[in-house]
Amino acid sequence: MSKPTRWSYSSLSTYKQCPQKWRFSYIDNIEWPSSPAMARGTRLHSMCEDFVTGKIPSVPHEIQKIGPLLLSLQVAGAKAEEVWLLDYNWEPTDDPAEAWVKAIIDVHHVADSILHVKDYKSGQMYPDHLDQLELYGLIGLAKYPEVKRVDTSAVYIDTGYEGNESTILPSMKIKLIDKWHTEAERMMEDEIYEPVPSPQNCRWCPYAKSKGGPCEY
Repeated sequence: MSKPTRWSYSSLSTYKQCPQKWRFSYIDNIEWPSSPAMARGTRLHSMCEDFVTGKIPSVPHEIQKIGPLLLSLQVAGAKAEEVWLLDYNWEPTDDPAEAWVKAIIDVHHVADSILHVKDYKSGQMYPDHLDQLELYGLIGLAKYPEVKRVDTSAVYIDTGYEGNESTILPSMKIKLIDKWHTEAERMMEDEIYEPVPSPQNCRWCPYAKSKGGPCEY
């Protein structure tokens, strides 16, 4: 099996949790079974996208708590579910073969020279959501070099709460690129994929021995 040539927040997050889990998923391509929670999240994301882009005329009941926000995004002409690719030099590219990092942006728009990037979340709020938004904001600076800043936030569909808000400024770009690039290269250059067993990691891991997976733990 060959290594992937690009990465995403999801793949890097998996690697940081357990390098062996990353290998099973991204190198060995062992299918990660879906779950009811994952299927629900996908369905809710699709509803949000369909309303913002005008494919459906009204906000479905399941996402009513963020209805006013979705309406404001629709009025602003927000773009939904865009794939953003950057090459190894952190410059935008449309060629997947040249891509070093990939992000799928749930919804974004530019207003008054500010890029607004929002990520829909079903379920609970977690600290790593802020890390994900930092990466998306950084990629946004590359995609929209004319903006004066990027404002990011997570939209929690089940509660209607918008949180983990942050701002990425152009002056932060070099430092943040160094941070994320270093972490990604460490993952890409790994040849050992040391497992990191723990009660928390293994309990939910689909590759765990207790679930019939290939891991010895």
